[in-house]
Formats: sequence, C-alpha cells, structure tokens
Amino acid sequence: MRIKILLSFLLAIVSTVAIAQQRAITGVVLDDTGIPLPGATVIVEDTNRGVTTDFDGNFSIEASTGEILVVSFVGYEDTNITVGEADNYSISLALGNELDEVVVTSLGIKREAKALGYAIQTVGSDDIANSGSNNALDALVGKASGVQITRSAGSAGGGSRILIRGVTSMIGNNQPLIVIDGIITNNETLNSGSNTAGTATSNRLMDLNNDDIESINILKGSAATALYGTAGAPGVIVITTKKGEEGEMRVSYTHSTGVDWLSSTFDLQNEFAQGRNRSRSDRTPYWRSPGTGESASYGPAITDLEYATDPNHPEAPAASHFDSEGNYLYDKNGFLVSRGTGNGIPGNNYQDNYRGFFREAMQSLNNLSIQGGTEKATYAFSTSFLTNEGIVPNEEYGRKTFRLAGTLQASDKLKISTTFNYVRSDYQRIQQGSNTSGLMLGLYRTPVSFDNANGFSTEDAVDEPSAYQFPNGLQRSYRGNGGYDNPYWLINNALRNETVNRVYGSFTADWNYSKWLNASLIIGADFTSDSRKQNFEKGSATRSTGYVSLTQYNSFLTDAILNISGGDAITDKLNLNYLVSANAFDRTRSSINSNGSNFAFLGFINLANASNVAGSESFLRTTQMGFVGQVEMDWDSTFYLTLAARQDYDSRLGVPGREFNAGDFSFVYPAASVSILLSELLPKSDILSFAKIRASWAQVGGPPPFAYLTSSGYSITNVGDGWGDSLNWPINGVTGFEIDSILGNSDLTSELTEEIEFGIDFRFFNNRIGLDLAYYERQMTDAILNASLPPSTGYNNVWLNSGRMSGRGIEATLNLGIVESENFSWNSQINFTSNENIVEELAPGLDKLFLAGFSSGGSYLIAGNQYGALVGGAYLRSGNGGPNDDGLNVPDGDVVINDNSSSNEYGFQAVDPVQRAIGDPNPDFILGWNNQIRLGPVNVGFLFDWREGGDMLNGVAWALSFFGRSQLTADTRTEAPAPISGVLPDGSPNNIPVVRDQYYYQSSVGGFGSVWEQFTDDAGWIRLREVSLGYNIPLSSIGIDFIDSANLSVVGRNLWYSTDYNGVDPETSLTGVGNGQGVDYFNMPGTRSVLAKLKLNL
Repeated sequence: MRIKILLSFLLAIVSTVAIAQQRAITGVVLDDTGIPLPGATVIVEDTNRGVTTDFDGNFSIEASTGEILVVSFVGYEDTNITVGEADNYSISLALGNELDEVVVTSLGIKREAKALGYAIQTVGSDDIANSGSNNALDALVGKASGVQITRSAGSAGGGSRILIRGVTSMIGNNQPLIVIDGIITNNETLNSGSNTAGTATSNRLMDLNNDDIESINILKGSAATALYGTAGAPGVIVITTKKGEEGEMRVSYTHSTGVDWLSSTFDLQNEFAQGRNRSRSDRTPYWRSPGTGESASYGPAITDLEYATDPNHPEAPAASHFDSEGNYLYDKNGFLVSRGTGNGIPGNNYQDNYRGFFREAMQSLNNLSIQGGTEKATYAFSTSFLTNEGIVPNEEYGRKTFRLAGTLQASDKLKISTTFNYVRSDYQRIQQGSNTSGLMLGLYRTPVSFDNANGFSTEDAVDEPSAYQFPNGLQRSYRGNGGYDNPYWLINNALRNETVNRVYGSFTADWNYSKWLNASLIIGADFTSDSRKQNFEKGSATRSTGYVSLTQYNSFLTDAILNISGGDAITDKLNLNYLVSANAFDRTRSSINSNGSNFAFLGFINLANASNVAGSESFLRTTQMGFVGQVEMDWDSTFYLTLAARQDYDSRLGVPGREFNAGDFSFVYPAASVSILLSELLPKSDILSFAKIRASWAQVGGPPPFAYLTSSGYSITNVGDGWGDSLNWPINGVTGFEIDSILGNSDLTSELTEEIEFGIDFRFFNNRIGLDLAYYERQMTDAILNASLPPSTGYNNVWLNSGRMSGRGIEATLNLGIVESENFSWNSQINFTSNENIVEELAPGLDKLFLAGFSSGGSYLIAGNQYGALVGGAYLRSGNGGPNDDGLNVPDGDVVINDNSSSNEYGFQAVDPVQRAIGDPNPDFILGWNNQIRLGPVNVGFLFDWREGGDMLNGVAWALSFFGRSQLTADTRTEAPAPISGVLPDGSPNNIPVVRDQYYYQSSVGGFGSVWEQFTDDAGWIRLREVSLGYNIPLSSIGIDFIDSANLSVVGRNLWYSTDYNGVDPETSLTGVGNGQGVDYFNMPGTRSVLAKLKLNL
C-alpha cells in the first residue's frame, strides 16, 4: 500500500511539472510569398489541442518544449515545427502540388487527380456559398466547363435545368445524377399541371443548404460515370458535405438580407386603348368597353379620349355595363368617349398595370453551424432558415434545414461517418404560362385604358377585394368577368400551396485491414413527402365553376454500395490498385389526388363545397443493381491506366408475366482511360510546371425513358389542346380508361452511348497559369422511340430501339493567377463550352418527333438537326418544292408574297403549308469568366456569363401582336403603306403596299396565326451573373477578441445583361426543366438581386 501511495505521489509530481512546462506559444502562418493564411490549422501532435489562425494568420496555443506543432492549410503542404525555447514562430507553408489533390469520383471512390484519364472539375464551397444564390445549381453557373444551367422561370423557389455535355437520350432524362456523400439522392421535378401551364416547379437539390457544401465534383464523360451504369449516363454531380474537422469547437453564424426586383419587362405599347378598327374598309379605331369582352388594344390613342359618365351619351356602352344607379362598373372615372364629347377629363394611361404590379421582394437567410472534434471523432451541426418573397405579390418560398454529421475512428482500422438531414420547404405559387389564369398572360394583355387596381395603389390593391371584384363577388377584369383573370384576383383566389418534408442521410463504414484489403459500406436513404393544394375560386377564367385539387406525392430512394479495394507497389516502379463493388438502388414514388369542381357558393374553396369530386392514385417502383470491377496501374508515377466494367440490372427492362431470367435485365458496360504525365519525362522547367495528356473510351447505357414500356396497359384518359390544363376522367362521375396507344415491346434493351475523349492539362510558371482542354465525340444508338403502326393493329405506335444520335464538343478551363503578392492578388478562371448533339435517325415512319410546346410551334427531334429543333409555321419560299427542299427545313429562296387580291391577306407574306425547322435553341458556345481579387482586407469578385446564340420561340411577342399590346404593333399601325420585302409568285419584286395594322397581326402571319418565323429570336446574352464586395473586419484592431473572424459582404446577381431578344430575360423556359426547350410564353419574368451578408466565426 505504501508503495502505491508513493508511486501515486511521484506521478502527481511529474504531471504537475509537465503541466507547468506548458506555455503559450504564439505565431503567424504565412504562404511562401509572405501572405497570411487565415483558417490554417495548428495542432499539437498526438494531443487534442488545436487552434485555427485568425484573419491575419495569427495563432496562440498551449504547448511544451519538445512537442511538435503540425500546421496545415488546404492546398499547401503540411509542415511540422518542434517547440524550442522561443515563444513565437513565423511558419511558412509551401504551395502543394495541385495534381496530388485527391478527388471523389464514382461510388464514393477517392483517386488522385493526376491519375484520371477523363475530365472532372471541382467547384469549392466558397464559390457556392458566396454566390448570392440559395440554389446550388444556380450557384454553379459559369464555374465549370461542359455544364449548361438555365433557370426555368423567375419565380421564388423556381427550379433550374442542368446539362453536362448536352443530351444523352432522345426522350429520357438528360439531367445528371445527383450524389450527396456517396449516395444517389432525389432531384426530381414534379409537375402537377401540364407542361405548358400551371405554376413554376422546383428541383429537389434546392433543399440543400449551400453553407453545408464542402465541394462539388462534376463527372463529365462516359468514362468518368461508367461505374454508375445507366443511372450515370447523363453525367454525375458528386457533392461532399461538411463533416467537422479536428480541433476546438468552432461556431459560425451567417445572416444575409437582400432584395429582388424585376429584371426587365416586355416592350409594351402605352399609346392605344382597348378597341379595334370598325372594319377592313373603314379602319377608324374606336374604344370598346371591357364589358364587351373585347380582347385587343387596337383602339384610339389614349390622348384622343376623355371620360363621360352619362349612360345616355351617344358613345356610352350597353346598359348592362352600369349598375342600378347609373354608375359605370369598370372605371370609377367613367367610360371613354371621343375627346371633346365628354366631361373634359383626359383618359388615364394605366401603364403601371404591369410596371407597378411587381414588388421589391425581400429575402433573408440565417445559418448557424457548429463543428469540431478530436483525432478520434469529429462532429458538425447546422441549421438554417430561409424566407424568400417573390416579386409577384403573395408568392412565397421558405426553407428550414437541420443537419447532423460526424465521423468516428472506432479503431485503427475502422472509421465510421454518418449524416442526417431534415428539410421543410413551403411554397405559395402563382399560375403562369399558357393558361387563361396565367398571371403574365392577363397582365400583359390588359390595355392601358383599363385599371386593374380600380383606383387603388398597386400596393393596396393586393389586399383590397373591391379592386378586383364586383359587389356580387364576380371578378372584375378588362374583358368583363371572363377571358383572363385580373392579376389581383388571381394572386388571391388561384393560389397553389405546397409543403415538402424531406429526410435523407447516409452511413459509411471504412475498414482498412491492409494495403491489399480495404472495404467500405455506404448506405443511404432519401424520403420526400410533397403535399399540394391548388385553388380556383368560382369565376376564374380557367375553372369558372370553381375547382380544388389536393395531391400527395411520396418518394423513397435507397442506395447501398459495397466496395472492396486495395493495392500497392508490385515493383519499384509498378503500382497496382483494384476495386470490386456491388451497388443496389431502389426508387418508389406514389401519388394520390382528390379534386372537386362546381362549387355551391363563393368563399369556400374546399372539397366539401364541390358537387363533382374525383380522385386518382399511382405507384411507380424501379430497381437497379450493378457489379463493378476496376483495375488501376501506374508506372513510375508517370503512366496511368484504368480498366473498368459494370454489369447492370434494371427492372425497367423486365417483362410482366415472363419467367424471371437475369439476362433479360442485364448489360455490361466497359471503360478504359489512360493518362501520361509528360512533365515527368521532360527536364525540369521554370516555365512548364506540369503537363498531362489523357484519353478515355467508354460505353454506358441509358435506361428506358419511362417504366413499363415492355408491356401494354390502360391509363386514365384526358382531353386537352396544350393551351391550359387538360380535363381528366372521371368527368361528371363517369370513369374513363383507354388502352395505351403505344404497344409495349418485350424485346427492348437499354440505349447505348459510346464516347471517346482526349484531353490535356498544362500548368505554367509554378501553377500560376493552367489550361485544361478536352475534346469528345459520342455515338448514341438503340434510342427508345415510338414507331408508327398501321391502325389495323389497334395501336398507333410501338416502342422500339430505333434512334441514333451523335454528339461532339470542346471544353476548356483556363486558370490565371494574374497577381499574387502580400497585399494584392487577382485570380481568374475562364470556362468555355461548345457542343452539338445531332439527331441522326428516328424510328421508322417518323420524320420528326414532338418534345414540348404547342402544336403550332414547339421543340422537336428532326433527323439531321440539332437536338430540340424549333418547329413552326414559316413563310413560303421561292425554293419550296425544289431539289433542295427536304420538307423539314426552311428551303432556300426569297419570301413569296400573297398576290391574290381577293384574299384578306393580300400583300402579306404567303404561308408555307408545311411546318419547318425555324430555329435551334442550343447555344453556339457558353463562356464563364470568374474573378476573385483581394486587396488587403477587401475582396472583390465578379462573374460574367456569355451565352452566344440559341433561338427562342417568342410566344409573348407572337400573342401580344394579336392583341395589339406590343410596341411593334404601335410602331407599324401608323406607318405609310409600303411593300413587304419579298417576291411575287412570278419571281418579280413585291410592289403591293400594305399597312401592318390590326388585320396584319390578326392574320396567318401574326399572333395566333400559323407562322412563328417572325417571332423566333436570338436568345443569347452576356450578363454580369455575380458581383461581390467583401471586407474582412480587423477585429483585433478594434478590441474584439471573442470573435475569431468576421466578414461583411454585398453580393449582386444578374444586375446587368445585354441581349438581342425582344422580350423578358431570355433565361426562361415555358416547359420547365424538361427536354423541350426554347419556348417563351408568359412565364414569370427574371429578377435582379442584391443582398448584404455578415459571417461571424467564433
């Protein structure tokens, strides 16, 4: 006992002495040019003592003489400092070799970037978090080559479409797979309306909080994505989130507040009132009262009108337009009459109908994160709260996120990491698009002589029912109480409310037994519940008897990956690594809908108020399994070769009722890549820092575009024409089903894409300049399309592997370290993308295939044309029917003029009886120029986004010309008669003078006519996508020591753009994020935004 007491006493003395020897060690961490490195990690080796440097690179840590300080910073080589007698140290870190960087590739596998024989690009967390966008997809714009991202509308919470190297399927999904922390996650966009009407939709990647992102890796080519099989055919975006870092607990709080406002509006005329010409022979314009239902603005000039209130005035409208006391119903000022015949009060010009309708919308984001850990375990917690008003009153978007993540080094061989995420998103959406209740449709068509707000200010009218409805409850609109909804009525009585609850997460276990045997298991799940309610009060233009729809979507994804890998040196020069993997992925989606119409009374939008109630439900499940083998070899860290293959099984190729045969579901996809480090073979040079050439080849499959194509079934039928919501059975209690018009095919196989890629990666002047260049070609065969069948078969079409498409492109990323000094640095990156995807062949019997839009004008597949060609009515050409007329594209020759003097279109352009390809929505190239400038504590950033070319069917200009609301119609209706450019049928120059007035724009060549050619515009742009100004607050100089660092910044998005497009911001798509692009028809306009952001690190 005495010995134990003595030993305990001696141990206490030794411990006390050791503690007493610890002292405060201070210092500064700099890069090799003397620039402080804020956020560098300083850890006492083999302890849990660690700190990070402040903004000036300073640190203070308790350590003893002889202990080792391990200093690290991302992108720099680690260094060790042994504590001596000194108490202060200046530590310089050397810039690391960027090509020693490890990146996350397919199936969660980490590989050295220099060994990759295919294109991959990384976007860091700062580029995402500091973008000023709340959507990670929008934050990527211009920051990676080969990537095209387009917002579908300017709505709050509106989604975006992303393509990597164009398209890989003719009618299937072309958006990339989204992988978060190793597992496939949900990025679907569910549209519960039609593809041309309804409300804006969201992609589920919007659920991710940008501040939680550590990095985004973009896998571009088939060789890069082959290990994902059919799921990765369109490309893969691999997102890694923050898991916490070793060191003391660090708390970060970010708050941002901003404002969004209208980017631009259509060029509307503000001169002419509601009305029309009296006749073709007497083209005197006259005003027509809203109660007549008149739709057009071809009336007199507002300056030629004044008010009158006497119902007996010779120009007074019908008695039904007055109340029982003789008051005019549609305008408190009275009705309009010819100047000099009324009360002398000039007619008002209500041009604020549209300019004043939109509001300055506020957005606010609060984000709190806590992370830290030891060498055994790390943790990360974050929560965020976002509110985002739309520029349209009553449009709202909100998101709340909650996240936990951590790692545990359970033993020297076993490491476990896990993530858990909960997200709730709430939307209040407004109708848009080809929809008589579409906001922009009614707003833009409203004549300047009609006041939508009924005398109230644009702000007060939002909440004032008398602004938009009569005392009897019926709505007040410029076409009486029909035609189109009053915008103020619409935003109060036709709302769609959505609530999305989502839970997703992952579990990863890494077991490192030896160099030759390592195993990892990744398991993840993603559940999304999406509840929607669409309201239409009685009296709406779309649902006049009232309508309510309740829809519940549930999606559940599970993903599991087992990787077994290993490798080591075989000889002193040859290294070998292997991977075998198994992957299982399952997706289910169910929906249930109840809807009711024909309300008994106003003010109660509820199924209980509907006399016609119906419902429907659906269920979809698909399963994919894959087995992967991969071998990597490198010779002398100079020559790298990778060979891989995946055996895939996809339930979508199964045939119901057929005896199970694994061969019916399976297919094998091989891939090979090689990279050679030329810089290892060349003499060392101060000019050429690094040089690599690479090449890859791969085959990947594309899954069937939809499930259940191997058999025929029945579906609920509907009736629609593309101009609004379709009518679905049951109707009036009668159920209707129809057999599929397309015959299933039990012999379908997966689509197949074969791609070859060549690339170079050169770095100069100690990596100050870097160029990554890639060229690729691909061939897609066995596209699944529906071919025509004789009506005698009972079907219209049959699914076949029959289409063929080719693609090619060039991608380049240029990195420039323009200036690098202690107090000033300027880094610039240029990302360039140019690609084309040519439809080579369609199914037998098809010369073109409709993708999206309208029957009169839309996006199609046409053999020999780029994907998604714009097809619509065209002018007749002198070359029609000639040897170079293929019947699909616009033939050569001059425009032919109609010389039939008895025709109502005499002197107008003649109409081609055949619809033609009149535009290409694909840009010639895309270029992003991203810059980051540091001047002491001040940071400046700007990003230019250049999209050259790409056509758009300007449906807004097309329709508004019919209604006389476009400025074009105001300019031309008063011109002197003149011949239109073209030739007469005999080939002589046109000499027939015409005036392009109401009768021109309401003809076959005007709005709602069969010709779209004159309304097809170049939709390219150059825009200032992002601009930012930040300031690192010098806390130490103002005596604040409880905050490690603070940054105040201001960020602007889309503050300027230049385009030849005649309309709203051309970054829009009527049909959302689907395959058919290039149609603009009364979508929500784009926005500009500015926000202020404060970030505190405690």
